[in-house]
Amino acid sequence: MSGKLNVCFLWHMHQPYYRDPSSGRYALPWVRLHGIKGYYDMLAAVRKFPQIRVTFNLTPCLVRQISDLTEGAESDLYWELARKPADELDEDEQLLMLRRFFSANWETMVLRYPRYRELLHRRGRHISRADLESARRRYSLSDWRDLQVWFNLVWFGWAAEKEYPRIGELKQKGREFTEQEKQELLDLHKEILGKIIPSYRDAWKSGCIEIATSPFYHPILPLLVASYSAKISQPQDEMPPHEFVQPGDAREQLRRGRDYVQQQLGQAPKGLWPSEGSVSPAVCELADEAGFEWLATDEAVLMATVNDARREEAIYQSYRVFRDGPTIIFRDRFLSDAIGFRYAHNTARQAVDDFIGHLENIAAAQKQPEEALAAVILDGENAWEYFPDGGLCFFDELYGRLSDHPKLRTTSIGDYVAHHPSKKVIPPVFPASWIRGSFRIWIGEPVKNAAWERLREAAEALDQNAGNKDQRKAAAQAREWLYIAEGSDWFWWYGQPNTSDFDAEFDQLFRFNLIQIYKKLGLEFPENLLKPIEPEIFAEEAPLFPMQPQIDGRNTTFYEWVGAREVRSGDYSGSMNLSTSFLERVFYGLSETHLCLRLDPGEHFAAQDDLRIIVRFMGAGQPLLRVQDFRPKQKPQAMWCWEKPACEIADVAFDKILEIAIPFSLLPSDREEVYFAILIKKGELEVERWPREGSYVCPRPTPEYLVQNWVI
Repeated sequence: MSGKLNVCFLWHMHQPYYRDPSSGRYALPWVRLHGIKGYYDMLAAVRKFPQIRVTFNLTPCLVRQISDLTEGAESDLYWELARKPADELDEDEQLLMLRRFFSANWETMVLRYPRYRELLHRRGRHISRADLESARRRYSLSDWRDLQVWFNLVWFGWAAEKEYPRIGELKQKGREFTEQEKQELLDLHKEILGKIIPSYRDAWKSGCIEIATSPFYHPILPLLVASYSAKISQPQDEMPPHEFVQPGDAREQLRRGRDYVQQQLGQAPKGLWPSEGSVSPAVCELADEAGFEWLATDEAVLMATVNDARREEAIYQSYRVFRDGPTIIFRDRFLSDAIGFRYAHNTARQAVDDFIGHLENIAAAQKQPEEALAAVILDGENAWEYFPDGGLCFFDELYGRLSDHPKLRTTSIGDYVAHHPSKKVIPPVFPASWIRGSFRIWIGEPVKNAAWERLREAAEALDQNAGNKDQRKAAAQAREWLYIAEGSDWFWWYGQPNTSDFDAEFDQLFRFNLIQIYKKLGLEFPENLLKPIEPEIFAEEAPLFPMQPQIDGRNTTFYEWVGAREVRSGDYSGSMNLSTSFLERVFYGLSETHLCLRLDPGEHFAAQDDLRIIVRFMGAGQPLLRVQDFRPKQKPQAMWCWEKPACEIADVAFDKILEIAIPFSLLPSDREEVYFAILIKKGELEVERWPREGSYVCPRPTPEYLVQNWVI
């Protein structure tokens, strides 16, 4: 295999620990639903190609939940809600279903199925809390049962559907499901979920995959060791008033995580993906102490550690964290993000052409490609919801072409490390994560800091009582709740930039776990744990106010875009975060006559000379606006592309920002609202989309709207 670049895929599989300590059941369904889709599909994709070798990172708390849901009596709330006969649902349960049973990617998992789409339209796409009751009265008994079925039916992945023809038969039937068919469907969930851990165990034993792991409940290890280490990468951010310092917990989360995976999957993992790629010098020492032979993180950590190195010369090799210590490797951020965020709306051939083209360029730049590696590390479950076929064609194309590529070979990270031992010792690593080279997602914002204070107070109460011989058993049980509350996911969903429909559930689980600590110790818990740390915000957006921006490519005054809606992260917030983007912000709003758009370029925008921006209006016969040729202070080309001949549009300018004003008179007028998305293409490859799924909605400036929403 001499002369081939080593391509190391690490697919990270994780779910927060959803068990509600007050009820004993799982509060959210994502372990089960991602299980029958992402986890089942990903292993099936590898097994189709005997020459492919990859690494899967399975977090211990994910493995524990899969085991609980298949081997124990535990179930999740949404399973119980679907299992209940439709004619026995009470009003509160029906309202919960209306809010939660469309929780899937609408574009790829809801709208493509006529009956599911019909049920969504009956509820309403954009609905306020006040409207839920009237929507509930529009549903018949058959509607409720069909909704129970469809929410659980669309989550089956392509591997399950191929193995179980009954899934396709139920999709084909589409409506008027029986209670027996619903129960049959839900039984399939459990059957498939029960195959996941044994299948990964067997694949690891046979050598076609490697399994790595993370600390047990997925904490941000550097912040457990000493939370103020975040100041190094976030010097301007305000930290919590008191530092959280629990290095013993960090050590125990690593030790227990590795031991548990060995117990469940038959081997001790050699590799560590520190939660969210979060590392520090102390964490590297703890990884060595726990017995890990390698760990991985993001290239941003490397570049901050060896800041005088050239990226292309630094990231495609491995290092030792200290002499005779574990090996550390660094992910190629661009390649990893391309799969996670950029390829879903392209054909499999386009996407894989682009991906392999980059790998071939990397291989050509190496003096000894057989000694180098390109590490592609990303979320292994969430991205596939955005692919129309769940990623089937993409993996067939990718793994098929890599199986016999003359310049590229796939290998597990463990095999690469074993056959290419590194002697190069890296300086003490810069404390940071894979999310933009800091810990800002988890600490440094008031609401996140408040959560750290609640956690610290509980940890101190536990430490103060742990030495009491009468409290030792209770303290040991209470510490389990502390480990759970140390998980990264609770802090991820507090504050900015991440939000979801389930923020209230995450907040509640975090507080309930802390309350258990005090209860186990026989102590009164603080009253502030009874109140949300961040109040739930139901998705009701403020109206857009008419404005009149000057289309000159500059932020001329503070007030010209005040009436618009601002999107900072392009719907890339959520379970995954895009490390880099071509756009930093999007503003959209309306004047009395125009739809107004403002696009703020990101760090990579200026470096590209072949980018095109497409404004796509949704619906049959809707137009496309293509904008290209971005040179500061020069007017970009802007062309309409639709059934009538292309025509120029005048209101567009680019300098520091791109501003566009589109006359509503040019858009079909059969709707009261305009639905659109913004696509960024590099050649024919779509590299970014705002929002990531669905569309933005802007009302037409009717006289009634202008009167109701006018401001001075």
